[in-house]
Amino acid sequence: MRALVTGAAGFIGSHIVERLAAAGHNVRGMVRTAAQGATVRSLGAEPVQGDVTQPATLRSAVKDVETVIHAAARVTDWGDWPAFEAATVRGTQNILRAAVDAGVRRLVLVSTVAVYDNRVGDRLHVVPEDTPHNGVGDRLLGHYARAKVLAEQAAWDFHRRGDLEVTAVRPAWVYGPRDRTVLPRLVEYMNTPFACWFGRTDPVIDPIYVTDVSDCVILAATRPQAAGNAYNVAPVDEIRLRDFLGQLCGTLGVRVPRWSINEHLILSLARGVEAAARWIGMRDPPFLTVGAVAIVTCDRHYDPSKAIGELGWKPAVSLERGIELTAQWFHTQPDLARRFGPTRS
Repeated sequence: MRALVTGAAGFIGSHIVERLAAAGHNVRGMVRTAAQGATVRSLGAEPVQGDVTQPATLRSAVKDVETVIHAAARVTDWGDWPAFEAATVRGTQNILRAAVDAGVRRLVLVSTVAVYDNRVGDRLHVVPEDTPHNGVGDRLLGHYARAKVLAEQAAWDFHRRGDLEVTAVRPAWVYGPRDRTVLPRLVEYMNTPFACWFGRTDPVIDPIYVTDVSDCVILAATRPQAAGNAYNVAPVDEIRLRDFLGQLCGTLGVRVPRWSINEHLILSLARGVEAAARWIGMRDPPFLTVGAVAIVTCDRHYDPSKAIGELGWKPAVSLERGIELTAQWFHTQPDLARRFGPTRS
């Protein structure tokens, strides 16, 4: 398979590139900088310059490609809508048009379970692929979820018109080496004296190791029956927050919290912190956000049985092994090791 991966130097994208190259596929990774190009080359792929927000740069990237795996997006719980619209919504529209113009046959969109309406998901608890998004997705994840909903809608429009064979892969909480967005912030927080659990329950949070996600994406790109379908990518069994973070913190030498704070109280506090941060014009996320609270308090299991049954996919990395590999990577990154620091007394 001749494949182009957008977001090739990112967390999930880099693992997709690496797994494709290891399997013998002809892989091209789209990058914006020379440093990203060096990363992609080290993973066994050919780097190509391109930016999904700049349509003119995409023509050479998609030339002579059979399949596009679109992993580029704005991945954060902070920022104004125009930035999400430009990178995630219009960026997806741009790569869809470029793929069609180049005669590309397949496009796999790396989406997210955040496209599901959280109010419906909370009622169901076990969430299948036909759960509605109601135009907004997970309301607590704000612009990120809404942009992903609109990106999927654009991709499905191209599929319905017969312009492309589209598949959407919707990972749950992806963790593993090269994540610099979610787990580093959480571990740093857990290592503070005031750390506490958000909420008095122990919710199901569905952590899934990044190479398992990558393998499902590759199956979706190579299985004809995947065209026109969406797939949840999540662990088979329900995995709870305190088990996941407790094991990770134990491996890293970070003590887990001993007390909890009311979920509604911390959510109200997060809204107040966000309001203050916007008022002073903060560009980086504040220490507490609504999205961060949502990630560790949602209690939902995303049913992966469709991917298992139709694609022959199954998670290959156990929770224990995934945590071990993640902790090993943390220790190789000086900036992250400094952030979680020594064990608290």
